[in-house]
Amino acid sequence: MASSVFISNGRLVRPDAGDALTAGGVLVEGDRIAIVALTPDEHAAARTRAGEIVDAGGAVVMPGLVNAHYHSYSTLLKGTQNGLPLEPWALYTVAYGKALGDEAIRLAVLLGAAEMLRNGVTACVDHFPHTRWAESALAAHEASGMRVAFAPFMHDVLDHEFLELQLPPAIRATLDASPRTDAADAERMYRDLARRWHGRAGRITLALGPNAFQRCSSRLIATWRRLGDELGLPVHTHLVETRMQASRGRALWPGGTVAEMARRGLLNERLSLAHGVWLEPDEHELLARHGVTIVHNPASNLMLGSGRLALPTLIERGVPLALGTDSTNSGGRHSLFEIMRLALMLSRPETPDPRAWPGAGRVLAMATTGGARALGLAGELGRIEPGRRADLVLLDPGTAVLAGAPVTVPHLVQHGGAAAVAAVMIDGVWVLRDGRMLAFDEAAVLGQVAAISSEVRAAAGPGLVLAEAAAPYFQGCR
Repeated sequence: MASSVFISNGRLVRPDAGDALTAGGVLVEGDRIAIVALTPDEHAAARTRAGEIVDAGGAVVMPGLVNAHYHSYSTLLKGTQNGLPLEPWALYTVAYGKALGDEAIRLAVLLGAAEMLRNGVTACVDHFPHTRWAESALAAHEASGMRVAFAPFMHDVLDHEFLELQLPPAIRATLDASPRTDAADAERMYRDLARRWHGRAGRITLALGPNAFQRCSSRLIATWRRLGDELGLPVHTHLVETRMQASRGRALWPGGTVAEMARRGLLNERLSLAHGVWLEPDEHELLARHGVTIVHNPASNLMLGSGRLALPTLIERGVPLALGTDSTNSGGRHSLFEIMRLALMLSRPETPDPRAWPGAGRVLAMATTGGARALGLAGELGRIEPGRRADLVLLDPGTAVLAGAPVTVPHLVQHGGAAAVAAVMIDGVWVLRDGRMLAFDEAAVLGQVAAISSEVRAAAGPGLVLAEAAAPYFQGCR
């Protein structure tokens, strides 16, 4: 049940205070922040109204972090192929994906939730390829206690077709037989899921999840636009991850992929785009003008050798920004603290003027209010303010990762981590407290994932044979 609790004696992360933390408390009533207590009168009012008072003991109280690009299925694929660029790598993850079943999906979602919650991540955008298991995934997300924007895939153009790769006939015939989304089926799926799941438990948002613009035919793109306009749902998709994707887009469409998306009426504030590594300056301007969010995935971009996002330029142009971890088997750990550190540092070698380097406050905003925007919840999450959803994280400043100096925002972004996460609240409900998972049986999940992961690896065998045979023909795709 929703709590009525006053978290007192905290050190609050508040953008209005700059890099310094503010001594204070937070009264949560139901699923909302009711009072941010900074003065004696506010403290007295909060104590009077609270059903429970929790002494934070000087803990850092911060908004929950938002993982704005994530693929839940991948949490069972630790240690699988991650030594190739995106397009050949995708052959392998598709092979494993075909071996998943409903129980594997359930466990993958809960395993990812356990990892994210322990890293202070309270919400995610789950860009979900395996639509036949959507119900299993959504049920697991509901059980996890996390907030999610669930974005099931649609696509009907395959990479080798878009990139015009020359393949041996046998390999091409096998790849051509891969499942493709039917536009009418996609429309039925999204409308049905929206009717039954959108807003469920107060924590689930349905989003449209086209795989990528270039992976959708004109018919699917028309479905994308119509459903977006009629249902008003957030939309999440991939964008120009590799140099070859960007090059092909400019060859096919005047001005490139983003310009064509604009001509099709797809650019708006409900749209978030993962990666965007190979955007050109004119595309930055176009995205800024339409209020489109770019989700930066620095770990995945590095792991796949895709390139580096022009983060300082995007900041200068005013493009809304968020952060994501991407897949376990391409980006690694689902820690927004790690992603914030990478975002803070990666552009520095190529940005001569230190004044243009992204600051810690900016990066933290990407992981909080920027992520909220990608979820379709701008103004609802990401700040400790009255009226916002009560998604809060408490960090112990006495742990080894934070101890040694008074905690500030730069200190937090550079040194925060799972070891410091003491408690997590989502929608006014404690889901992690005193290091113990309260939302679901974490031990049971951990006890089952090894066996199911082994089953998936074994079942993926035939698909991996195809991946091995096809990968050399995709090696030039960078």
